[in-house]
Amino acid sequence: MKRAMVLAALSFGTQIALSSEVAPKRNLLLTGATVHPAAGEAARSASVLVVDGRVAFVGDAAEARSKAPAGTPRVDLAGAHVFPGFVDAHAHLLGLGTSRVRLDLVGKQKDAILALVAARAKKAKPGEWILGRGWDQNLWPGKAFPLAKELDAASPKNPVALSRIDGHASWVNGEALRAAGLPPEKPAPNDPDGGKIHRDAEGRPSGTLIDGAVDLVDRAIPAPSEKELESAFTRAFDDCARVGLTGVGDASGYSRREVAVLRGLAAKGRMPLRVYATYGAPDPELPKLLAEGPVLEGNLTVRSVKMYADGALGSRGAALLAPYADEPGNSGLVLTPRGKMDEVAALCLERGFQLWTHAIGDRANREVLDVYEAALAKTAARDARPRIEHAQVIAPEDFARFAKLGVIASIQPTHATSDMPWAGARVGPVRVKGAYAYHSLAAAGARLAGGSDFPVESEDPRLGFYAAVTRQDLSGQPEGGFLPAERLSRNEALALFTRDAAYAEFAETRRGRIAEGFDADFTVLARDVTSDGVAAADLPRVPVVLTVVGGEVTYRARSSRK
Repeated sequence: MKRAMVLAALSFGTQIALSSEVAPKRNLLLTGATVHPAAGEAARSASVLVVDGRVAFVGDAAEARSKAPAGTPRVDLAGAHVFPGFVDAHAHLLGLGTSRVRLDLVGKQKDAILALVAARAKKAKPGEWILGRGWDQNLWPGKAFPLAKELDAASPKNPVALSRIDGHASWVNGEALRAAGLPPEKPAPNDPDGGKIHRDAEGRPSGTLIDGAVDLVDRAIPAPSEKELESAFTRAFDDCARVGLTGVGDASGYSRREVAVLRGLAAKGRMPLRVYATYGAPDPELPKLLAEGPVLEGNLTVRSVKMYADGALGSRGAALLAPYADEPGNSGLVLTPRGKMDEVAALCLERGFQLWTHAIGDRANREVLDVYEAALAKTAARDARPRIEHAQVIAPEDFARFAKLGVIASIQPTHATSDMPWAGARVGPVRVKGAYAYHSLAAAGARLAGGSDFPVESEDPRLGFYAAVTRQDLSGQPEGGFLPAERLSRNEALALFTRDAAYAEFAETRRGRIAEGFDADFTVLARDVTSDGVAAADLPRVPVVLTVVGGEVTYRARSSRK
């Protein structure tokens, strides 16, 4: 197949020659719809003509038909609403795909989880790992972290590792602890850097591992094969298309091996959405990966690096400026030391790679802002757009620094509504006012981008849209919303998942709006979610009619007509 050399502005203003497959012609004509050109812009009845994967015309139906090349497929949308393609700016594709074959523990009580483990153990082969994800002790009576001995009763012979909902803690049994070099019969060694081993009264590992300690078990779990990786990614792609996603910012921090699998899928045309992926840091191979330059392969772009400053609030691993209100003496965990963060930040900016840093607590957010400020001054990088992933608890004096430094706050609205039952208890009534503070960040001039962090939350962007504008759970509670001053308008919420997400991956001149010359990425919904004519309670249930990526229909509801 022929290859074309294209110039891509992927290095903060520097033009880099990259190799890309020549895309086949993808023509499409959408008729009978209301078109929403961009967040905050007036909608109008129009037809949309796509030629070679880009928008060629938006306007009168007869004129669109006259301009359409012969044989162009037509979809009559019968009054549906065409929006710029919805993009999840922060998610985990591999995590989503693997979660579909592991035990689903989301929302379940401990007894139900133990029953699932016992049932899987009866069918498991000797030595086979039993894996699951989604438990949350905050939903259980007493809210205590779970114990290995509870899992031992359910699975005495097979190792078990169950990831917490946030991915920052693991509940393991005795066999898993032994595989990790932490025999439950002996006192646990010192906590690893950036991690915590929960212990019993005698100092033995009790069965819950936090952040860096999770790695001890993860290293003992057999790595998936290339075929298993491909299968997991493919499952995730399909799930994303069904809910209207046309793109995903993948915050997984992949290795060379995982990126190679993604590149293979993209080259074969088996990537039906745009993936903006990250390498992981720290990684001994990172300097070499960055020296090789960005990856641009079909729908895949890799020109960013993911780093962790701290853990998660739910497992009390988020780094705080003062101790947890519900655990005095604990101020959280630092996952990457300041010196290493400085090193990675400078390296990324020098090589023209965007840096994403996970920061939940107010201490972590301040530290990352300090790191970015120093790296930007040292390298004089232009338009670097460094990102803070989550930006969850922020000291009031730090809001303005996001805008001053050009730091993107990559937020997940459903985290606010999932965490609201216990967030105030973690940080207290004063600090919680700076938590999940999306309106305050925007008012301070910060650029935002919207995501879900799936599979921590659902991959469905309609839920993120709903959470952003209501700050309520699906039952409509609490009345008025959680910290209601931080609600966003419907158009601001739409921008999070379209225009803002495009800006966050340097794609604002190609995506995030419906206009001639832009990529033909569309999310088609049955109703206008930006209109008050759709009740807030109905937002999560507005049907997805069509998903289009580069002129290719990746999902079609049965009711849409061709």
